Amino acid sequence: MNDIIGRKTATTRMTTQVPRVCRRLAIRHPLRCSIGILGVVDERNLAARAIAAVAIAAILFAGVPPHAFAKAVSSDLVDGTSAASRKIDVDALPDVTMKEGAVVDADGRILWARSPNARRPMASITKIMTAVLALEHSSPSDKVTVPREAVAVGESSAGLVAGEKLTMFELLEALLVKSGNDAAVTVAIDVAGSQTAFVEMMNQKAKDLGLSNTHYANPHGLDAPGHYTTAKDLSVLVRYAMSKPEFRDIVRRTKVTIGTGKRRTTLPSTDLLLGMYQGAIGVKTGNTNGAGYSVVSAAERHGVLLYAIVMGTSSDRQRFLDAKSLLDWGFAHYRPLQIADRGTVVAEASVTSYLDRSVPVEVSKDTTVAVLDLDGTIKRTVAVSAVPAPVKAGQQLGVATFRQGPRVVATVPLVATEDVGRPNVFEAVWTAIVRVWRRVF
Repeated sequence: MNDIIGRKTATTRMTTQVPRVCRRLAIRHPLRCSIGILGVVDERNLAARAIAAVAIAAILFAGVPPHAFAKAVSSDLVDGTSAASRKIDVDALPDVTMKEGAVVDADGRILWARSPNARRPMASITKIMTAVLALEHSSPSDKVTVPREAVAVGESSAGLVAGEKLTMFELLEALLVKSGNDAAVTVAIDVAGSQTAFVEMMNQKAKDLGLSNTHYANPHGLDAPGHYTTAKDLSVLVRYAMSKPEFRDIVRRTKVTIGTGKRRTTLPSTDLLLGMYQGAIGVKTGNTNGAGYSVVSAAERHGVLLYAIVMGTSSDRQRFLDAKSLLDWGFAHYRPLQIADRGTVVAEASVTSYLDRSVPVEVSKDTTVAVLDLDGTIKRTVAVSAVPAPVKAGQQLGVATFRQGPRVVATVPLVATEDVGRPNVFEAVWTAIVRVWRRVF
C-alpha cells in the first residue's frame, strides 16, 4: 500500500520534517496548520492542540513507524473468526492500540474486528445519528434560531451565538465538520422541541436500524449514564448515514463557512485524515474522558470503499494512526480481483434434440469482485443444463459459482457460444430410432 505521502523510515528525521510538512500542508489547506483552525476534537489547551497537530502531521507525512505501543493480538477477528483459530500469524494483522474497532466494507462485511460487540461511550460520534435524524425530519434550507440552551452546553463548540439564525444545512456543517455541541443541541431542539424528545427519536431510530447495543442519552455525545454503542453497531449506522448524499457531502470537507456578514465563520474539520490520506472521505471524530479518542474513517480506492472504526485510543494522534493502519490493512488485503473473463469457454451443454451433440458454453461477462486474500483461494464450480434445440448464441445455459471457503463471492451466467437449429425430419427420426435401440440393447 502507498503511504499517505512518500515513504521515509528514519525516525531521526521526524523533527526536521515537521516544519516542511506544515509548510506543505499550508499550501494545500492554508489554515490547517494554525492553532485555531486545526481544531482537534475536544482539546481545550491551544498549545497542546498545536503540538498535537504538528506531531500528527509529521507522523502521517514522514512515514515514521507510528505504533511504538501498538499491539496486534491473535484474538482479533478476521472475517468473523479469531486469527488464532484460523492460524493467521499476528504479523498479518493490523498493529493497532484501540480497545474496540473494525474494518468494514461498503456492504457491511466486517473484515477485521477487535471486541466488536463491546459497549463503549461514543463521544461525538453520537453526532452521526443526530445528523441522520435532522436530514430525515427537516429540510436543509430550514431557518433555525440558536437557543440559549445550545450555547450553554460547552466543551466542543462551533461558536454559535444565541439568537442567530442559520440554515439547517449550516448547522449540520457545524455539527459534523467542527463537531459543535452547540450545533447538536440546536438541531435537537428544532427537530423535536426538546433534547429529551430528540433522544427518544435517536433511540427509536437505533432500534429501527437494529442497533441492539446502542443507547443514547443526549444528542452531542458528552459522557452520560446509558450512552454507549459498539464498533459493530457503528458499522451499520455509518453506512446508513453515508447513503444520504447531504451527509456524505458534508463529512468529506476539510472546512466549511457558515453565517453571514460579521458572523460569517470558517470552521475546520476535526478529521485530520481528510486531504492527507489517499481516498479519505470522512467521517467523524470523538473524544471524552469516558470514550477516549475515537474516529470513524472512510476511504475509497479503486472502487473499494472501506470504513475504519477506532474506539478508545489514548490520544488524538493515536486514533488517526490507528485509523490509517486499519485502512492500510484493509486496502492491502481486500482488493478487486477479476475472477471471470467474458468469452472463456468453461463447459459443453448437451443439446437433447440430437444424438451426442453439445454446444460450447462461455462466461457471459467480465467479473471483478473484492476479495479478502486471507480467506484463501477461490474455486469455481460449473453447472449447465441439457437443452432442446433450437439454441441461440447468448442463451443462458448454466451458471459458474465462485467460492472462497464457504462464502460465495460471485455467480456468473454461462451462455451458448453459437446457434443450434432444430433437426430436420430425417435427423429427428434417426435420433428417435437410435435412442430406442440404445434403450433396448
